[in-house]
Amino acid sequence: MISRRAVLAGLAGTGVVGPAASFDRQQPRALAIEASAFSGFSAGDRDRRQFGALTFLGGLELRSKDPEFGGMSGLVLEPNGAGMLAITDRAHWITGRIQQKDDVPLGIEGARIGPLRAPDGRRMKDTRYFDCESVFRQGRSLFVGVERTHDILQFDLNAAGEPTGNARLTATMPEMKSLHQNGGIEALGLVPAGSEWSGSLLALAEKEARGQPPGEIPGFLIGARPGRLSLRRIGDFDVTDLAFLPNGDLLVLERRFVPLFGVGFRIRRIPLAMIRPGAVLDGPALIVADLSMQIDNMEGLAVHRNPQGRTIITLVSDNNFSLLQRNLLLRFAYDA
Repeated sequence: MISRRAVLAGLAGTGVVGPAASFDRQQPRALAIEASAFSGFSAGDRDRRQFGALTFLGGLELRSKDPEFGGMSGLVLEPNGAGMLAITDRAHWITGRIQQKDDVPLGIEGARIGPLRAPDGRRMKDTRYFDCESVFRQGRSLFVGVERTHDILQFDLNAAGEPTGNARLTATMPEMKSLHQNGGIEALGLVPAGSEWSGSLLALAEKEARGQPPGEIPGFLIGARPGRLSLRRIGDFDVTDLAFLPNGDLLVLERRFVPLFGVGFRIRRIPLAMIRPGAVLDGPALIVADLSMQIDNMEGLAVHRNPQGRTIITLVSDNNFSLLQRNLLLRFAYDA
C-alpha cells in the first residue's frame, strides 16, 4: 500500500460523484457504478495497442456516489471474465458483472457492496483487520490477506458469490509476523496443478522484511508442506498482486511510487517450476508502464481464458479514497 492521501498529485479524476446516499452501512446493498470507457492506453499515441508482450483491449474509469466505493486492492474473476469480486483496503467486498464485447470492458452492471465481518461479527473496517490487501477464491471459500496484522482470513461465499458470515483465521507461518507493518502480504494465490507444491497457498509480501537479505521480498508456501521463498526485487518496485496463467506460470504485479514522479507498474512472469521452498523467484517483465499511460495505483490482478483460448489479463487500481486518484479497470490480451 502506498502511504495514504498525499500521493499522485498530478493525476486527474475523482473517485466520488455527488453527495452520499442514505443507507445502512452495516448491510450489503446495491451499488451504482458509473463507468467511462477509454480505448487508448498511451496518452501520446491513442492508436497504439502493443505494450511489451501485452495487447491493450480497453479500460474503464469507475465512479460511485457510495462513500465506501474505491480502494480496490484485490480482484478475482469468474472463468468467463465477466463475474467479478473485488476487495477494498477498507475491508469491503464489491461484486458485479463486467459488461464486455470481444473482451473489451464496457461497464459494470449488477454491482453490490458489503462489509467484511471480523471473527467477532463486527465490520472489519472497525477492527484491527481493517486493511485488506489480497484475495483469492477456492471453490465456495474466499481468502483475504490483512496487512498490519499479517493474517489470512477465510469467508464462506453464498449462492450469489458474496462473502457471508464471520471471518475465520487461517493457520499461517509465525515468520509472517515479522513483516513490515505497512508492507505485509499483498498477494495471495493457490499453486496450481503441475507443481510439487500444488494446492499450497502462495503469499508474497509487499516489500523486504526486517532482517531479510536486501533485494529479496519474502514469500511463503502455506499448507501441508510449508516453506519460505522470496522474490528478487528489481529496481524500486513493490509487490501488489499475483495470478497464475492457464499453463501454471506465475504473474506478479508490481508497483513503483516515486515522490514527484508518480507511479508505474510492471508485470513479471515466473515459471511454475521455480516455485519451491528456498527459491528466489525471478522472471522477465511482460509490461512496464508509467504515467505517460492510463494508469493509477494498480493493485489487483486477475487472469482468465476466453472461449477462443486467448489469455486475458485484468487489472484494477486502488485510489486510496483520494480525489486525486482514479479507480481504473484495465484489460490486456497476452498471446504468448
